Amino acid sequence: MVKGFFAKTASRLFLMIVWFMAAQLHVEAQQNNTLFFMHSLPEANYVNPAVQLDCGIFIGLPLISSFHMNIANSGFTPASMFTLYTDGSFERKHNFNTAKLANHNYFIGEFHSTLFALGIRRNRDYYSFTITEKNNTAFLYTADLVAFTLRGSEEFEGNTIGIQGTRMMMNHYREFAFGIARKRSTNLTVGAKVKILFGEFNLNTGNSALNIYVENSTRELTFDFDGGFNSSLPVALREETPGAYRFQEVYDAPLLKHLMNFRNPGLAFDAGFIYKYNDRLVLSGSLLDLGLIYYRSNLTNYRLEGTHAYNGPFGQGSVDEDYLLDVFDEMNQNMNEEVTANPYVQYLDPRMYLGAAYQLNNRYDLNFLLYNRLLPGKLQTGATVSLLTRADKRLRTSVSWSYMNNSITNLGLGVAYGKRPVQLYLVSDNILGFILPFYVKNVNLRAGINLKLSCRETFDINQCGCEWIRKEEKRRSRNEKFRRGK
Repeated sequence: MVKGFFAKTASRLFLMIVWFMAAQLHVEAQQNNTLFFMHSLPEANYVNPAVQLDCGIFIGLPLISSFHMNIANSGFTPASMFTLYTDGSFERKHNFNTAKLANHNYFIGEFHSTLFALGIRRNRDYYSFTITEKNNTAFLYTADLVAFTLRGSEEFEGNTIGIQGTRMMMNHYREFAFGIARKRSTNLTVGAKVKILFGEFNLNTGNSALNIYVENSTRELTFDFDGGFNSSLPVALREETPGAYRFQEVYDAPLLKHLMNFRNPGLAFDAGFIYKYNDRLVLSGSLLDLGLIYYRSNLTNYRLEGTHAYNGPFGQGSVDEDYLLDVFDEMNQNMNEEVTANPYVQYLDPRMYLGAAYQLNNRYDLNFLLYNRLLPGKLQTGATVSLLTRADKRLRTSVSWSYMNNSITNLGLGVAYGKRPVQLYLVSDNILGFILPFYVKNVNLRAGINLKLSCRETFDINQCGCEWIRKEEKRRSRNEKFRRGK
């Protein structure tokens, strides 16, 4: 069953990659805008390593401590692309207005699960260690690609279909993160993390160049192609007959062995800060995932180069899998193809957060955040406004609104209940995704249960989670008054 799953999935992914004809993907950049200011949650340290725990010890148990999911499409909502029927089936809308799309769009997915987490606060320092399983996917596509996929080549007669910049990345890896956050002064806290990575599954098209010209009247397609993909998967591309390549199971092993693969090492770094500008305003920011993974096991490198005129049925209607295989076989037979098994490097997608928190009073903070993620060939940006409330010692809530993925319909919600020893939480950048999933561009959730020990005082953002700082400030104030009195 596992073999069949990998072979079938890889074949379909490969077809979408080579011909850039994807309608949808089952799906990592990590989007946690609402979480960023919820410093009472140890998980806020994941997006800003300068955040310190408000208790002495934090323990995150396997699977239940933190699960993160994020699916986003900047181009369209499911309702605008598909018709959903009462029996649960759906079909594509061939009359979808692709003129509304940007020239370059993205579809991304993140599924992260924390296997173990530990945090210890000691004096001015907070030490953290986490083991996280991460699965990240990004697919970049153009408006012309969507139109060609839905309606075929008729509207492009005499023109080149604009699909330059289309690419895909899938990266599944395990992360071991070691962090420290230090109070440098009364107003400044800084943090950093070193993350040791081990790649498990990967597929990346890289920066391939592809042009498709549609001839007048005949609608014959002329492909000008220079590109391919690298992969580290249980399946590999193999030649079944001359010019006919298919994915086959070649790295035969149980799924658990693939998940425990340590032959693809990597390294990444995070950095962050929290600066108390005055009694009410706190500035903060972080730069995450500066790193790479070196893949050297279960490898396939495929490259195709050349020009070929295709006059088959591919240009007569919308695209399906049979047409893609037909084109794929013919191009391999008439162009220069190469299949190797060489190691390669997969870079992570760097992310940056910049935020400002203004304390309205003892119970409310008004927050503003800018978010950027550098996708391969595309910058994903977003902005969030949130209101953080401290109802009592046990309850923290946050309500947010975000502009992200070219959409304003993003209403976030964060709830953290409990201080010690058990804390439950749920945070979402778009809770509408669970109410109206067919009509939004983003579905986002982080949830879990934390164990927090050695907690004494109520958390306050201006103390960065450190009660000892408050005592130190009071002691210094008393000493200063004493010196002045003398």
